[in-house]
Amino acid sequence: MKIALLMTSALFTLSLQQPATASVGSFTYAEDTARQICLNTQADDKLALLKTIKEHRIQRKTVVEKVVCNGQPLMDFARAEQAVKVVKLLEPTERQLRGTVTIQDVTATP
Repeated sequence: MKIALLMTSALFTLSLQQPATASVGSFTYAEDTARQICLNTQADDKLALLKTIKEHRIQRKTVVEKVVCNGQPLMDFARAEQAVKVVKLLEPTERQLRGTVTIQDVTATP
């Protein structure tokens, strides 16, 4: 009886450990994607960034809000790395998230 109880508890313990080891590697896909986005931003490669975003089916809003490169939000990282093309690409999305409105006088001459 004790052996059966011991075996049952051992199997139960092992079954609890299995999902924990399976979830350890589940973040590598997201980390690789974020790393690729950071590398594209650092290289100021707008086309590669768009390709990465499209391949992984990520919205620009999600990229601007949630991707962190070297401990900085993506837009701050892009500005620090002087990635002008990437900043121009993602700035409208950032403005939209902040809720800022720009007013332009259409009757004024340039």
